[in-house]
Parts: sequence; C-alpha cells; structure tokens
Amino acid sequence: MKAHFGKSDYDFVTYKGKTRIKRDSFYKRKDRSFFVKLARKYKYEEEIKNYFIANFIKDKKGYIANFSNENYESWKLKRQGFFDTFEVEMKPLVDAFEDLFHIQNGQHPKLMKEFLGGRVSLETLIILDELVTFGPDWNSKLEDDIIWNDLDNLMDNYERFLTIDQERYKIILLKLIEESTDNGSSRRVL
Repeated sequence: MKAHFGKSDYDFVTYKGKTRIKRDSFYKRKDRSFFVKLARKYKYEEEIKNYFIANFIKDKKGYIANFSNENYESWKLKRQGFFDTFEVEMKPLVDAFEDLFHIQNGQHPKLMKEFLGGRVSLETLIILDELVTFGPDWNSKLEDDIIWNDLDNLMDNYERFLTIDQERYKIILLKLIEESTDNGSSRRVL
C-alpha cells in the first residue's frame, strides 16, 4: 500500500496488493509488531486495507507507528454519509460554480484553495474531477506547481479505491446549481 501512495509506478488495485517482497524481509523489520497488532485487531483483509487507505490519505509517506485508529474511524464515518457531506460542502460553492476551476496567472483555483483550507474534502475533489474533468486543465496550467502535483497524485491514487456513483452525485450537484439559479446567481450547468 505504501508503494501505491508513495511511488507512481505501483498500482495496488492492479496488482491486488502483491509485491516481490519475501517473508524473510518482513521478519527483519523492526516495526513488524505494529503489523501483527493490526492483524489481530482487524480480522478481515478489507478492514486492514481500509485502515491503511485512511491513514495514507492523511500522510502518504506514513510510517505505521504514526498511523491511528482515529484516522480510520473518522474516514469510515465520512464514507458512510458522504452523499450528504458532498452536498453540504458544495452548497456554498455552486453560486460561482465555473469560477471554482478557473486558474488566473498561475494562481491556485478556488476549489483547490477550499481543499487546502479544509472546507472541501479530498473525496469531493475526486468526484468533481469525475464529473467535470478539471484535472487535465489544471495539469497544463499548474504543471510546475509542487502542491498541485502532490494533490493530483494523491487524488489519482485514492480514486483507485473509490466507487463513485457519478449519476447520483451529478443529480445532487445539478439540484444545488438549480436551487442556486432559482436564486439568480449561478452561471453554468453541467
């Protein structure tokens, strides 16, 4: 999992978590006790995978000793109610929907600033990229921006683990835009 979030050439989903690391390498690790504790606590492979995902999206270069159950529990709660979270996060932003993605003079777009300020989640960024495909435009206009490059890699890596119901999110977003348009302020519809 660390290779998936840390290196650009390994895809955990494609390789189904398989690596060339030998069992002896595991036994030589000084931090193997953390892995053993996790295996005892989480009995199912899916739980352990989700534990790592939740912690790697917080810190992609994470060291297992710094991982926390709080990150995992918070991530699980967020995932359970994410349709509602998406709506809450997007509601204040749909008034100027098109401006969210606009890059002027190499400055970060408003949507990215909202993410960096903690007002929009990583999942919302990924969903919006699925719906309106802003990534390629940002890649071309922010190609030398270290912050965007790291965020883009994190989005790409995390997206591989998400199942996004595009139709449902599109309906939510269109409803919000329509409500905003009824108030006379939005300019663009998907």
